[in-house]
Amino acid sequence: MSRPRSRRRYLQLLGSASLGVAGCLGRDGGSPSPTTEATTTDEPTTTYGPTSGPDERVTATPPGDPSLSPSGAWPQYRFDAGNTGYNPDVSVPADAEEYWRLNAGGSPVLDGDRLYNLHGRGRDRRALVRRDPATMAERAATPLVGYGVNSPPVVAGDRVVVTTFIEAFCLAADRDEVLWRGPEMDGIHGPPAVGDGVAVVSGGGFDGVPTQLRAFELADGSERWRYDLESDAKGAPAVADGAVFVVTGDAVHAVDLATGERRFRVEARTSEWTTPVATTEAAYLTTRDDELLALAPTDGTERWRSPGSGAPVVADDVLHVAVDGETATLSRDDGREAAARFSGAPHARARETMVVSGEQGRLAAYDTGEERQLWAHQTPEVQVADVISRGVSAAVPVDGAVYVVAADGFHGLGPARD
Repeated sequence: MSRPRSRRRYLQLLGSASLGVAGCLGRDGGSPSPTTEATTTDEPTTTYGPTSGPDERVTATPPGDPSLSPSGAWPQYRFDAGNTGYNPDVSVPADAEEYWRLNAGGSPVLDGDRLYNLHGRGRDRRALVRRDPATMAERAATPLVGYGVNSPPVVAGDRVVVTTFIEAFCLAADRDEVLWRGPEMDGIHGPPAVGDGVAVVSGGGFDGVPTQLRAFELADGSERWRYDLESDAKGAPAVADGAVFVVTGDAVHAVDLATGERRFRVEARTSEWTTPVATTEAAYLTTRDDELLALAPTDGTERWRSPGSGAPVVADDVLHVAVDGETATLSRDDGREAAARFSGAPHARARETMVVSGEQGRLAAYDTGEERQLWAHQTPEVQVADVISRGVSAAVPVDGAVYVVAADGFHGLGPARD
């Protein structure tokens, strides 16, 4: 049986698994165009699970029961356009338990009373789905294309942007309607970043296709600019300080958001799958040498470097990064460790609560002020054919709930009940 356990591989998956699977199928020519007709096809009440070994099946039919009572927003992959993974305006339940586990698609984004994600296991097509965040009941599904859709989408006001392997789609947030799509740009592997009315997409991680960063007007999809990256970039872009930051296999690029002019290019031993994190004070990224770099956002000057793997979570005056299977808390000023470590790699932070997970599929929440564990949740392993899988690819916290995408399904965690 195959059981991948490499820590380096785990951290790579943690940084990229929630981006979804674009695939390398290219254009299929006969893919159907998206429809604006509401699609509410009921899923069969079947289950999926292993062909042998541990049986961890989950229902394929939402809604979940009992209902969660979530509130708050998580509008983009890693919360905001800078990919900080930090929402100071929501509080994770101090004592949480599982309310339901469903076959309900990939990593979610939320905006008020709507949750958006992409269909996952067991579907014969790919679709953007609007759901009830309390139960995951499907409200509407918009079919996109058959060859591959990247996850998760981005909510920006009254619009939702999502990328396929070759183009971007912009849909209405409150109804089943495609507002614009395109143009074709083969090799999109990650989600877009949306900031200041602009959707930025990185494409070209595909043989024989120019690698470009492109910016589109959110209002109508018209192209604002394009920038040649020269080598593959498969992570998500970051937007902060009036610039777009993207990492290729050999460099870090900063591009002016308004004009597309290069701000800087800094050579580094990086991976094309790296997702940078950016604020007005610094751009952060990790290298192939398991080092976290902090660069000045204006000219790329190195401010400091420290041990670290995967995308960090950046809070007000500290940041959290994976070091040797633990979450280290570093000062944003100089990169020195500023608090005790937590067991597991960082996913997200909500106010004073850090959410982490380990290689064995264990999710935990820690109080960063008191440096103590609040609760833990174990996700089971699943076996399909001869492959055993276990692990958490995404954890999204809001007030009253934590949504967890794991190898065995989509978990809804809420406050512990009496």
